[in-house]
Amino acid sequence: MKIPIKKERIFRILSLENNLNISKISKATRLAKSYVSKTINKMKSDGIVWGTEKIYVDSIKLIREWGNLKREIFQYIKPLMLDILIPERLKTIIKDYAISGPFAEMLIQGESSGRPVIMYITDEEMRNKKNQISKLSNVGKGQIHIYAYDEDIFRDKWEIKGWKVVSIPQLCADLIAQGTYADLGIKLFKRWLDAGRRI
Repeated sequence: MKIPIKKERIFRILSLENNLNISKISKATRLAKSYVSKTINKMKSDGIVWGTEKIYVDSIKLIREWGNLKREIFQYIKPLMLDILIPERLKTIIKDYAISGPFAEMLIQGESSGRPVIMYITDEEMRNKKNQISKLSNVGKGQIHIYAYDEDIFRDKWEIKGWKVVSIPQLCADLIAQGTYADLGIKLFKRWLDAGRRI
């Protein structure tokens, strides 16, 4: 199976921007118009989006479907897993990253256990720093999950309490994908929508 990471770019842009059409989505995601059009048409048939000249989004359906998509992605991408008592030690090695999952949720609204920590880095960063990262802990088990990922994951990242965090919609999709934290993901997403961050 081809891992649908590129498809996730479309979900990400639909959650973050308004006044979109196929051309704007294609340009923003750096994906072929034919691929974007095919994906949007499937989303239309699922009732997630509608419209022709302008794409309108059912935000709640979008985030739920994105969570399902992310669950698939997590099943196929194997993270570098570490058991580090103090996650801050990673920041001494990895500079270009974004965190997600329960740890990021804990920093924002404090309702999860804070574990696991999902950290996204680029393929290049993983190649260059894997040996240094591996020296911090035994590799193969633990609550720190480091994913080498598409750079688009950093779109709209921000900083809180000294950590670089993925966009709120990305965080919510990741929480939904984990199942146990799905309700927290939906709750956080609704808070974000109510704050006027979308549409």
